[in-house]
Amino acid sequence: MVRQRLIKLYGLSEPRIAEIFVKLQGKPADAVLGFYPHFPENHITISLQGEDEPTVTAELDQVQAEIFSLVGDYIFSTGNQEMEEVVGRLLTERGKTISVAESCTGGLIGHRLTNVPGSSDYFCGGVVSYSNQSKVDILEVSGETIKKYGAVSDETAQEMARGIRERMKSDLGLAVTGIAGPDGGSKDKPVGTVYIGMSSAEEVFSRRYRFWGRRKQIKLNTSMMALDWVRRYLNGDPILSGI
Repeated sequence: MVRQRLIKLYGLSEPRIAEIFVKLQGKPADAVLGFYPHFPENHITISLQGEDEPTVTAELDQVQAEIFSLVGDYIFSTGNQEMEEVVGRLLTERGKTISVAESCTGGLIGHRLTNVPGSSDYFCGGVVSYSNQSKVDILEVSGETIKKYGAVSDETAQEMARGIRERMKSDLGLAVTGIAGPDGGSKDKPVGTVYIGMSSAEEVFSRRYRFWGRRKQIKLNTSMMALDWVRRYLNGDPILSGI
């Protein structure tokens, strides 16, 4: 019989994944590892053939444990679950609610969250504050903040996150603002520049990222990183570093 495991990762470069394969060679000898880019995720498969189910399962568990020991916090699923399903499960288990303020993603994060059945238990709502004026009017971002730092900035992302959390009365507020392109970039903030912010009752923080690709790819990667923020925050793992 042949059995297979699927491991989904986000935020890990292909060279780092290649290092995993080198370290796992021969553990066990009959394991076949596969690597499949699935933008913006990466997938690893473990295939094993054996005489009986318990033996194959035990060996699969062994290889999976080895991979977790190397890159555990980059793994968001060991099956077919999507990132938004993982986030929804964690929000449910932790008894937390979330709301989102989106600019460059245009509602994609909210769309992904509400693709999950039962998401009304933890998703309070979202706002697509695409214009500067909507950020001020709906989320109470300071006009002075936008004037001084720009709509695409740490300061604006933080005020958006705080504003949506307070308006929706959720436990967490998540915000994204950026330049999806192909136009609108500058030397200081080129196309693909994105700021993600998160607010809780205790803190508010943000980070800057630079994503590559076409407009749809930048939007998708931004939504993925934002959801990964929630996953990592709820698990107590470090947020992926920006630039």
